[in-house]
Amino acid sequence: MAVKKDSRTVEEAADAKIPDSPKEETQKRAERVTMVYIGPSLPAGWLKSNQVFTGTVTEIEKNLEAVLEKYPAARKLLVPAGQLADKKEKVRTPGNILNKYYADIVSGAAHERKV
Repeated sequence: MAVKKDSRTVEEAADAKIPDSPKEETQKRAERVTMVYIGPSLPAGWLKSNQVFTGTVTEIEKNLEAVLEKYPAARKLLVPAGQLADKKEKVRTPGNILNKYYADIVSGAAHERKV
């Protein structure tokens, strides 16, 4: 039997958690939160780096629906304000998944500016 190798870094594996039950996920999405976008600023002022949002996760995602449709990785760069310092450090760390999301958005935005 083949063993599947886990390609996540130790840090990413430590951040992983057991998925919430649907009921817990619904409750979390209904709580008011403060989220900060830690990705690059997007063209045409769609989304600015370090922009702060307050409300429920559902409200925030609804407000950013068009942006998240065009730049799906931006959803991963919306982080709770309490985790801001840790997540910003990870965005700057090559090899971290948040760094990859950031690079993907930069690449997509650069392509958009050329078109």
